[in-house]
Amino acid sequence: MKKETITVTYDGNKQHFTSQGISLIELLKEMPPRSIAPVAAVINGKLQELDYRLYIDSQIEWLDYNSDGGHRIYKRSLVFLLMTASSEMFPEHQLWVSHSLENGLFCRLKGVPPVDEPEIALLENHMRELVQANIPIARYQVTREDGASFFFSQGKVDKARLILRRNSHDLNLYTIDTGKICLTEYFFGRLAASTGLLSDFSLLPFEDGFVLRLPNRSFLGRNERDFSNPRRIQATINEYRDWVNLLGISTVTDLNRTIEKGDFSELVLIAETLQERMLHRIADNIVAEYPKVRLVLIAGPSSSGKTTFTRRLGIQLRTLGITPLAISMDDYFHNRDKTPLNEHGKPDFEGVAAMDMELFNRQLAELIAGAEVELPHYDFTKGQRSAVGKPCRLGDKQIIIVEGIHALNEAITASISYENKRKIFVSALTQLNLDPFNPIATSDNRLIRRMVRDMQFRGISPAATLEHWEDVRRGEHNNIFPFQEDADYYFNSALIYELPVLRPYVEAELAAITPDMPAYLEGKRLLRFIQYFSEAQSDLIPKNSILQEFLGGGCFEV
Repeated sequence: MKKETITVTYDGNKQHFTSQGISLIELLKEMPPRSIAPVAAVINGKLQELDYRLYIDSQIEWLDYNSDGGHRIYKRSLVFLLMTASSEMFPEHQLWVSHSLENGLFCRLKGVPPVDEPEIALLENHMRELVQANIPIARYQVTREDGASFFFSQGKVDKARLILRRNSHDLNLYTIDTGKICLTEYFFGRLAASTGLLSDFSLLPFEDGFVLRLPNRSFLGRNERDFSNPRRIQATINEYRDWVNLLGISTVTDLNRTIEKGDFSELVLIAETLQERMLHRIADNIVAEYPKVRLVLIAGPSSSGKTTFTRRLGIQLRTLGITPLAISMDDYFHNRDKTPLNEHGKPDFEGVAAMDMELFNRQLAELIAGAEVELPHYDFTKGQRSAVGKPCRLGDKQIIIVEGIHALNEAITASISYENKRKIFVSALTQLNLDPFNPIATSDNRLIRRMVRDMQFRGISPAATLEHWEDVRRGEHNNIFPFQEDADYYFNSALIYELPVLRPYVEAELAAITPDMPAYLEGKRLLRFIQYFSEAQSDLIPKNSILQEFLGGGCFEV
């Protein structure tokens, strides 16, 4: 029986005619080759894997690692490839995929003897052999109960319990069979169809493990700089990891168990005390260097809690006899008619060139020298700075604090010598896993914070927040992350208890995102994610907590 012809529309308005019943992977062979191989596709608004077959005229959005969704699929699939290779080479070692680091995932192979650098090189070579073999990554749809039973039978009790929290009745298990070993796992999301799609990666030895390096994504605007051994930020992460290990909380199931046992209030107090100790340490170090240090610069990505951190640091400094003088970088924007344009011909308010760096540098230098200056004020309604500024002089026992997106960029304070300034990087460096192979992305933690804040203070729905998140990420990638290793101090604003508290704020709103909305797929993914957490009430959160910056019940104006 002759198959009917269907029309496939892709890349906006290009069309291709093909046979009914064709799979996506077969369709790709008929079409012009793409520079980067897709790992999945959105078909008529729904995410599908490459074994999906087309029976009707369809709109296709191909997903490769340049897209957020494709990148997550690529990353999960690479982890499965790494699991397979390490299980063959180091069967007595346990793989733990810990956290994101410099566009990669920091991993450890726990066991005796430790895996050394030459062995990591051999592991990468074996991964490439599996890529060359193009082994299918088979997908099996099972019920939630059958999936949980499978992991209970393997002794993976925590994973089985997490699966039982899913609202969806079905889930996908994935299998790689190399002929030597056969691994079946669940990854809390989709995977690629075969190992042959995963050629872009590397393993880089780092500290007591290695980084699984992921491909650069062009949508961010430019390639990320090469891996630069971010030892300072890794030290901050290690400190937090040691603390959560002492508590016995390394996975979401551990956290849920703590909540369900009634120990949540104690967990909150411990987490807040840890952050207070970090604040004390930073403030003590700054005061120890006063009066040589007269300028503190604070930066961090969106929803990292910079505003509350800055206020709390100011209080710490006051208790030590130093009064902060806050200066806003926003007041140093060029008048709007002088704002440079981006590659799309639109005003680039995110780039460093949007600021009057000459004026900013000059006034900081004059203040530190003891002179009086007129601090400008920028009127965002009019898009221009005021003609007359506010007179200001740096007094005795005062220190300048500046918070802003470009604060770590040396170009912003090039006229101030290093001995007169210190830089602080603030970010929510999440240290919690769904299971040993699936760390929670720091960006997801910050995104959920931002959705709550946007709803609470800005009247912006989670759907609207999701639609603009890619632009936010691009700005962070270009203006913040390239300079994070230049910071003198790191402050981890993540609170291990926060996602259970944030869940009630976003769950219903995420569930209300409908299939006809651009944010539907991301909203659905985040809804599944947040539902893995037991709910916790916000009334136990201290008024000065960084989390209150997003909840709206704190003692600081934000």
